[in-house]
Amino acid sequence: MMSMTQSPKVKSAALVALIALNALLVAVLILRHTPENRAQAAGARVGDVLAVPGQLNGLSDGVVFMLDTSNPPRLSVMTVDSANRSNQSIQTMPVLNLDKVLNAPIPVRGR
Repeated sequence: MMSMTQSPKVKSAALVALIALNALLVAVLILRHTPENRAQAAGARVGDVLAVPGQLNGLSDGVVFMLDTSNPPRLSVMTVDSANRSNQSIQTMPVLNLDKVLNAPIPVRGR
């Protein structure tokens, strides 16, 4: 027959196992509810950029249209100047604020 009392070693092992399980569960709970440690570049939000290759008249090389959809939306164009093969450089157009272009009032002509 089994005795109703357990040995002190078994009780001690069970208590240690329960303490270890509780410590593991607390660690999992803390890790699930703490935010991720992400690197932020100077605190500014990085915009979504759409890059589209294309051609422009008067340029022998292709261009890349860069559309930044952040607020306000901006457009720029980049190309590589390959006329001088030994000293290639990237040429960029000044950034165009599309908010001013798209939301500008349209003048109404009279009759």
